[in-house]
Amino acid sequence: MRTRRSKPKSNVGPKEPGDYSKVVKKIQDVADFDPEVKVVLYGKPGTGKTTLAASFPQPALLIDISEKGSDSVRDVKGLKVIRVTEWDELEQLYWYLLANPDDIKSVILDTMSYAQELAIKCVLEQHGKGTGEGQLGGWGTMTKGMWGEVSSKLKPFITNMRDLEEMNVVFIAHDRVFNADDEDDNAGSIAPSVGPRLMPSVASTLNAAVGVIGNTFIRERFKVIGEGKNKREKRIVEYCLRIGPHAYFITKVRKPKGVDMPEVIVDPSYEDILELMTGEGK
Repeated sequence: MRTRRSKPKSNVGPKEPGDYSKVVKKIQDVADFDPEVKVVLYGKPGTGKTTLAASFPQPALLIDISEKGSDSVRDVKGLKVIRVTEWDELEQLYWYLLANPDDIKSVILDTMSYAQELAIKCVLEQHGKGTGEGQLGGWGTMTKGMWGEVSSKLKPFITNMRDLEEMNVVFIAHDRVFNADDEDDNAGSIAPSVGPRLMPSVASTLNAAVGVIGNTFIRERFKVIGEGKNKREKRIVEYCLRIGPHAYFITKVRKPKGVDMPEVIVDPSYEDILELMTGEGK
């Protein structure tokens, strides 16, 4: 004769309803939800990456990672800066930001390309290797396992910074051409392509972590002004953000369906990016 087994009691869920009024107050219309902007800006030096990042809501913290790019934003009120030269300092800054969410509205990491060099330096020092000029990631100085250690430092750091609540986070990087024979985690990706200058697996993590990826560049054009003998060409220099889908440059914007995506934004700002993400500018 079979004995009927009793169903195990579930421990899932609260035993008592409790006071849910506090959590209910956090419910809001999605149209009124002001998203945190997590963005990657990459491009050649001098193309306006730091200037664009400095337009994000203040108070902002510019983490100057061996870039010394703060000179171009000295006149920005509410912008604080700290220069870091060691990987441990970056990790300490993360814990400070996590513990003090009300101190800073926007965090700018300038640049992630140099942050990678700090991670390489840290790994080399842990293995008793030299860290002089030409030794940071140079040919023959790093084993495959050491590169894995660098990756294991950068990837969690990127996701942790991205997950900072109620803060905008701007990751700045130099640009790099990725070729078909590069070791990359993105199987089937377009090659060659241009993206943030990081080791491929780390670049893949960074690109997936954010809602916006933009490429900064300078566009030069000429405009004819005047008439008759006074007619002449005027050189116009525009600082641009390549944001729309592109066959060569890596770009991305998570936006509402139906929002038209411009290929390029001239003199871009935080407000321009926010409008695309929320659909306010459609």
